[in-house]
Amino acid sequence: MHQNCPMIPSPPTAADQRRRLRLRVAAKLMVSVAMLCLAYVLIAQVFTGGGETPSMPSLRVPIADLLPGESRIISWEDRPVMLYRRRDEDLAQLQRDDERLLDAPSNKSTQPEDYRGDFRSASPDLFVAIALGTDLGCPVNFLPAQTARFQGEPWPGGFVDTCRKARYDLAGRVYRSQYADRNLVVPRYVLEGDTLILGR
Repeated sequence: MHQNCPMIPSPPTAADQRRRLRLRVAAKLMVSVAMLCLAYVLIAQVFTGGGETPSMPSLRVPIADLLPGESRIISWEDRPVMLYRRRDEDLAQLQRDDERLLDAPSNKSTQPEDYRGDFRSASPDLFVAIALGTDLGCPVNFLPAQTARFQGEPWPGGFVDTCRKARYDLAGRVYRSQYADRNLVVPRYVLEGDTLILGR
């Protein structure tokens, strides 16, 4: 009676060994390239300054006719930009400690580094921001001061987005306990007399 003998695997040939070596080298090379790409992205984020907004073509906007308490929305590179001329009472309100604000010092928000502070602007009387909410990117409108209460106090004036009604103060700083959790984006700009120059 004939019995089947177990098959003994034949030793790998030189061609098999070369193929396995090539596969191992290729796999290690792919992992190394992926690690280098990740390192490049992380280093680029560190050295590009997270608080800076990317440069865009400039736009000159006359602002002499923008009176205290007035707001205006202009279009810049297909994005709405909010301009608001602050009143003396607005400036006093912004300098008051308000525990309702989520990021009062603007540590986690996007604005030029030298515009950080209570006003988040190049000049205390003029506020400039991208008029899109930081929740769903919905348009943001100016909402004047009113006696209706918001988070326990009369509304002091500020901005509100048109989708889920997240509110921001007159420096674009977001209030706590809302869908939005970041301040409005302040673009880079300069003031030359009665002209605002966006993107410079």
